[in-house]
Amino acid sequence: MSGKVARLGHVGIAVEDIDRSVAFYTEVLGMRLTEMFRYGADEVGHGTAVLAGAFVRGDADTIHHRLSIFTLRDAAEAPGARTLGLHHIAFEMDSSDDLVALYNRFVEVGAPIVNARIGGPGNQPRFYGIDPDGNLLEFYWNIDQIGWDGIPRPYAPIQEIELADFDFAAYAAERERMAIDEQRRRAAL
Repeated sequence: MSGKVARLGHVGIAVEDIDRSVAFYTEVLGMRLTEMFRYGADEVGHGTAVLAGAFVRGDADTIHHRLSIFTLRDAAEAPGARTLGLHHIAFEMDSSDDLVALYNRFVEVGAPIVNARIGGPGNQPRFYGIDPDGNLLEFYWNIDQIGWDGIPRPYAPIQEIELADFDFAAYAAERERMAIDEQRRRAAL
């Protein structure tokens, strides 16, 4: 059967103090910070609920992140948002075909889909759905890898897509072009 989840990819948690949590996961657990961001009062990136985020990985990992850490805006501004605890569970797919097949299965069975996106940290094509108990789930393919220099590649801002007719090959080529351009820019410095 196509469209099966290949593996657990990462977990997202909502925390009270992002700096304190990043220090715990990096200094106490020995994980590595890939990148961190903070949105301004009027900026929206990871949905209306997210105020700041950090992405960490294991010390030997080359994958962009294994843990997403978020602080959330006031819950009153984002109805239904949990202020602390589990934010989402992400599952990795083996191929873009599997990602689209699972998306189509969600549509067929009437499972709630929040949106489909590209861009942002990790820069992977993905869609978000809701399980029967209201947990946010992310399904993705081809999350970015971290190179020998430990620096994430550049990425476009988060944008919503129509997953069913998305051109995965063109997107992968554009991601690679952006990475090469960034390598050239750094070499010229």
